[in-house]
Amino acid sequence: MLREVHLTSPIHLVAGNDFQRKLVHKRRDANGLPAGLDHIVRDLAVRPDGVSAVVTEWPGHRGLQLHTYAYVVKLRPSTKQDFFWVNDAGPLGLGDHARLTRGCLLVRCHWKAVARATEVPTNARANWDTLLREWTRLQHDLADQDAVPRLKPEHTRYLDLLTTFNEIARTTAARTSPRRPGFAYRKVTPVGDPGFTVTNTYAFHIVGRAPQRRAHVQISGDDERRGQVLQVTNGAATVRFDQPLDFARLPQQGQLVPARIEVVHVKRREAVEALRARQTQHRSLLDVVVSHQVAPIPQVSDHPAQQLDPEQLAAFRKALAVEDVLVVLGPPGTGKTRVITEVAHALGRSDRGKILITSHSNKAVDNVLARMPREVITLRVGNEVDVDPDVHWCLLEVYAHELRQEVAVHSERRAQRYAVLPTALDWHAELGERIRWWRSARAEQDACAAELDRCRRAAGGPAQDRVTELSARVRRLDTRSARVQRRLDRLVQRAGRSRTRIPLLSDLLGRLRDRRIAHLRTKLATCAGALDQARKTLRYAAEKLEAMLRQVPEVQAAQRKFDAAATDCVRAQRRSLEALGTLRTVLLPVEPLLEVTDTDDETTLQWLTDLHHGLHTRFTLLQARATLLDEWHAAVSSCPTADLHPELIRYADVIGATCIGSATNEEIAAEEFDLVIADEAGQIQVSDVLIPLIRGRRAVLVGDNMQLPPVSTHEVERAISSSSRAEALLELSRTSLLETLVTVLPADNVVQLRTQRRMPEVIASFVSDHFYRGTLRSKVPPTRDDALFRSPLAFVDTSCLPAQRRREHTASGKREGYLNHAEAELLNRLAEHYQHCGAEWALIVPYQVQRDLLKQMALGWAGQKTVDSNIGTVDAFQGGERDVVIYGFTRSNPGGWIGFLDDLRRLNVAFTRAKQRLVLVGDMTTLRGARDAGFRELMEALHAHLQAHGELRTYHDIVTRLTELGS
Repeated sequence: MLREVHLTSPIHLVAGNDFQRKLVHKRRDANGLPAGLDHIVRDLAVRPDGVSAVVTEWPGHRGLQLHTYAYVVKLRPSTKQDFFWVNDAGPLGLGDHARLTRGCLLVRCHWKAVARATEVPTNARANWDTLLREWTRLQHDLADQDAVPRLKPEHTRYLDLLTTFNEIARTTAARTSPRRPGFAYRKVTPVGDPGFTVTNTYAFHIVGRAPQRRAHVQISGDDERRGQVLQVTNGAATVRFDQPLDFARLPQQGQLVPARIEVVHVKRREAVEALRARQTQHRSLLDVVVSHQVAPIPQVSDHPAQQLDPEQLAAFRKALAVEDVLVVLGPPGTGKTRVITEVAHALGRSDRGKILITSHSNKAVDNVLARMPREVITLRVGNEVDVDPDVHWCLLEVYAHELRQEVAVHSERRAQRYAVLPTALDWHAELGERIRWWRSARAEQDACAAELDRCRRAAGGPAQDRVTELSARVRRLDTRSARVQRRLDRLVQRAGRSRTRIPLLSDLLGRLRDRRIAHLRTKLATCAGALDQARKTLRYAAEKLEAMLRQVPEVQAAQRKFDAAATDCVRAQRRSLEALGTLRTVLLPVEPLLEVTDTDDETTLQWLTDLHHGLHTRFTLLQARATLLDEWHAAVSSCPTADLHPELIRYADVIGATCIGSATNEEIAAEEFDLVIADEAGQIQVSDVLIPLIRGRRAVLVGDNMQLPPVSTHEVERAISSSSRAEALLELSRTSLLETLVTVLPADNVVQLRTQRRMPEVIASFVSDHFYRGTLRSKVPPTRDDALFRSPLAFVDTSCLPAQRRREHTASGKREGYLNHAEAELLNRLAEHYQHCGAEWALIVPYQVQRDLLKQMALGWAGQKTVDSNIGTVDAFQGGERDVVIYGFTRSNPGGWIGFLDDLRRLNVAFTRAKQRLVLVGDMTTLRGARDAGFRELMEALHAHLQAHGELRTYHDIVTRLTELGS
């Protein structure tokens, strides 16, 4: 759709800082780019129907993108909106074509180039407000054209609330972000595809202090591109940017600075604006989120590839059929990931479209992709440094690199087959020479045969005539005998069939048949006798003739000449067929040739002649094919892997990315998805989950509303508290969309998985009773005792220790939280014990300072990787599982103060990570005497459950046992 915009006043364009230098470098690698600003203005002026324009969203600001026939120009309005800065120009890409196909403005006005901003007339106007207004109208027209429902008042109010929250989060982040110094560099070198000037990974040779691994940085002065440090080695920081950067654009000396987090807020704002403009793939998302209206879910009978329990099967089928939003509640160990992979597998076999699998963290996305069936074409979009090694195989860059290598190797093999063509051409020419020799020898043989026949007739006289006459008689008798034999065979065959069909054939018919057979047999015998006699007579006459002709010199000379010609002809035939055999062998890799089947000389010679002529045309085609393969191999071997990304994305069944990554990666940001599956959706803030949800026609939210909620910073919540809509904004900050929809959607749109297959029964029953209202079923085999504990659920009570030793301590300095050294000593020994036992273990504590203390202690017996992977706070282990989980409560005080431990969902997360054993360490006196009633009741229930089904041990008992075991 097009919307014409007629502007009466001219639009002034001013080249931005460094625009001309960047353009000069770009022109070296791309054809069709303008020489400068004057060139751009001339190209804009030749568009008779107006200039195609779209409004774009860039980090920190909105801008206007103009399209000529060959390139795009990016503009940014000046602060006073009296002119546009020209910031960049680049080739017209496929994504640009796709956006123009969807809809654009046709701007008709007079464009003027101005050398400096100070030379812009004082009364000039960029008409930016007009362009924005017309762009908004275009978006509404497009939505009406697609029959997207108009916004209801409650929708607008909700979007306004989201906008307010996003702006508070943005301004708070900008205000509280520390101003950190940059990192000077002296040289830049591209990393990855050699020989290319456009890549997204570069090595910056740092002078002095270097950035840390995983840090997000950007080049000073360039706010549009953000990168992440992959590694720092030998003074060089390898940085992978969000999008490819032209090497020519990078200053060889400069500074890397910590990246602003503006991109997150930009994508949040874009999602809200897309909903406001009704430009989303999910047409009814606001009806679901705000009005809680959903369409009925059709019944389907699809079958999964793996066996599912009844609730999993219901979730699977509803996910395939839902038209708007489905919520799947999956308590720990109930098989949420299996449902997701089965849905992806089923949709991958259909033609309904792509699936986007997303979550708040890279780890959550990778947990799902790691279990995806390999027959499902899966791509992971993100930075390699953030992606789990188990799913590196499906990284877009890895896929593209392997595909390029595979295609290059395959094309090289194909091209190598055609290396035989020069040899084949030589043998083709040789075959032609030998065919001409054979044809000449045949002609000579025929001439000699005619001369020999003339000489024999002249010298033979009556004897020759006699032989000729007898030869004709033998041929006639042979023909007659064969004819009689065929008649006899047919009659005997018919007689046999008649006996089979009519057993009671009359005697008359039988006698007539037998008489005819006997007559033919007599006639055949007579013919055979006459033929035998004629052959004997011919043989005698021929011998007599040959004896006479041997005395005639003229005949003998003709005979010798004929024999020589026949020998030469045979030799020519043999050599021709040998050449054909060699040519067939040489051409076999690219063009199989037929074998000679006819033994007749004349037929073979003609077939060979036709084949030779036909190969002239075939060789022209083969040479063209060889040239094309060489060019294809050269192109594939030298093309940047990024050129393969669009094709890989096009054919993918599943694409995995974080919520923010689904919008920041340009290669998938414009993709249309049939289904968006958001895993661990209970942890995702509404503003973040909307970013991927608007990109799919349907959505499935998978998670657990009884585990960790979204995390909101104290600074944001303090800023919210001063707002007029503080209560609604705080709920938006703390409550996930999944948690909201669970309580308002129809029962048919919410499926709860109920059979857990992770935790031992003694753990699962407690979790079910106190977190899931007794709805969980268990299907787990019993676990064995270990050297320390008999029960899979054990509590080590530190209350037996002296108060001064077991008490918590407040963290010193700027750090917040609590330390407990007595607990830390025991937790460290327990972790070391299970490490030496070969178990998969996790050590979880509520406070970061306690975690850091434990990590420092564990480095005495484990490596850094083991420590980082197995010791952490609750948030680090959401979605994971281990054989043994060790949890330390940390809090121990006489007042029953427990801090944020009163968020029972955090305990739920910690308890439900265990597959075989859960070991709790804490001061039971403090815990049972907690000031928070909900926590106190839970601890009383835990104490009773331990006494009835688990194991209560003292600190001294376990320390003694560990010492006995040598741990």
